[in-house]
Amino acid sequence: MIMPEFAGRGRSSRGSIPSLFGGIYSSHHVLALLAAFAVAVATEVQAAPTAFVAFPNNSTHSSAAVAQAISNVPTNAAVVYDALGLTNDIQVYNFGSLVYVGPIDVGLTLNRIRLGYSMVNSESDDGGFFNFKPGELPNIPRKGNNYYMEFMVWYSIDLTNATYDKTVLPYPSVTYPGPMRLLIGMGGEVYFTGDHYGSGLQTNAYYVNPPQLPGNFAITNIAKEGNNIRIGWQTVGGLTNVVQAMTGWSGDFSNRFIDISPKIVAIGGDLTGTNYLDAGGATNSQARYYRVRLVQ
Repeated sequence: MIMPEFAGRGRSSRGSIPSLFGGIYSSHHVLALLAAFAVAVATEVQAAPTAFVAFPNNSTHSSAAVAQAISNVPTNAAVVYDALGLTNDIQVYNFGSLVYVGPIDVGLTLNRIRLGYSMVNSESDDGGFFNFKPGELPNIPRKGNNYYMEFMVWYSIDLTNATYDKTVLPYPSVTYPGPMRLLIGMGGEVYFTGDHYGSGLQTNAYYVNPPQLPGNFAITNIAKEGNNIRIGWQTVGGLTNVVQAMTGWSGDFSNRFIDISPKIVAIGGDLTGTNYLDAGGATNSQARYYRVRLVQ
C-alpha cells in the first residue's frame, strides 16, 4: 500500500518506497521509523508527574510554621474575593499580559498544604517566608518579620498520588511555575495574587480569608463643571460599569433610570476610582439623579 506522503511516486520493482530525503527505503523501514518517531514524541509529551516533598526546615522555611498557619485557615476557605467582595472578576497576569478574568478557587492548594505537600523541589520559594519590599501588596497588614509564607498555586496536582504535573498548563502561554501565589499568615490570613511577576496593573492582593465584605462600590463625588456634571465613583479595575441617570420627581425611582454612559472598564485589578462626564447634565430644570451599575 502506498502511504499518502508518497502518492504518485509509485513502488520500486523490489517493493520499496522512494525516500523524501533521497535513496530507497523498504516499507518496513518506513513504518519502523514512523513508529520510533511516535514513541519519541509520546515520551517527550507525557513526562512523568513530579512527586511532592515535605516542607523543609532551614533559614528560609519552617515546616512547623506552615503547619501552624494552615491549621488556622478555615476548611471552607477557598474562594478568592476582590476588594468589593465580588468573585467573578479575579485577574491573572503573566509577565504583563492578562491571561484570565473570572472566578478562582484555591481550595486544592490549601488542601495540599494541609497534607504537608511542598513543591520546593522545583520552586524554591514554595512555603518560604515572605517579607514585603517597600510598597509591595500594600493592602496586606504588616505583622512583622517571617509572619507570612508564600505558596505556589498550580492546578494540575494529584493529592491522592502526591504528585503534580508541570506540563499541564492552567492558561495558554502560562508555563510552570506561573504567576499565581498565596500568602498565608500565621493567624490563618490568606491572600491571593495573580500577578507574581509584577505587571504593574495589579498592585493589591485579593482576599481569601477573611473574605472581603461588600460595600466599597459607591459614588464618591458629583461636581458641576460648567453645564456638565462629573460623577466619580469607587470600583474595581476590570469590572464593567455603566452610569445611569433619572430626571424628575414623579414615579418609581428604581425603574426610571436609563444608561447614559458607554461601558466603562477601569484599568487593573485593584480598588480604584474612575469618573464620567455627563455632558449638559447641569442644564436640566428638574433634579437629576445618578447611579452606577455593574454589568455582570
